[in-house]
Amino acid sequence: MERRSILRFLPVLFLLFFLPALLIAAGIIPFLFRLPLLLLSFCATVLYCVYRGYRLGDLGIRSDNLAQSLKVNGVLTLLFALTFGLLFYFRLIPGPFYPALVVFIPFYLLLSSPMQEFLFRGFLFAELRAAGVRSAWSLIVVSAFSFSFIHIIYGDWLTLALTFAVGLLWAAIYYRIPNLIGISVFHGVVGMLAVLAGVARNM
Repeated sequence: MERRSILRFLPVLFLLFFLPALLIAAGIIPFLFRLPLLLLSFCATVLYCVYRGYRLGDLGIRSDNLAQSLKVNGVLTLLFALTFGLLFYFRLIPGPFYPALVVFIPFYLLLSSPMQEFLFRGFLFAELRAAGVRSAWSLIVVSAFSFSFIHIIYGDWLTLALTFAVGLLWAAIYYRIPNLIGISVFHGVVGMLAVLAGVARNM
């Protein structure tokens, strides 16, 4: 795998992540197409990773640190679940919101969350490192900002702020324990709880 310049990486970042979100936010692409676009970006990124010659381990697909990843992410998932429970108990959040659960929850847990973690953690970290970026802070912030930016399609500054904050957390965890399985579980469960709690109603 050849080392690439950060300037060569920026167009890839723009085309795969930023452009689709901007087109939806501008109304050029219908909002309903957000999930097909996520799948398209994922498939394009997988093909690009094959072209770049990345190994599975480079992308966080590994088993040697799986137990550690599940342990850390499991504890944090429980803390987030407890937090949502307390917020609901004290009536600080709207309460349960039930979208098309039969379709939404399996899709979000099994497809959407793993795809997002692959894109914004596994792939971005690998590409940034291949471009010569070594600073932990730079890796974490670029990952969190890119993850947050795609949520511009919801037109809500609070959503952008919250996704950036949680993106920093997930990126920091991935930096310390580069394993996509544990972080995808954390992402999926927390996102599902946020939707059911009424915090994120447009997902």
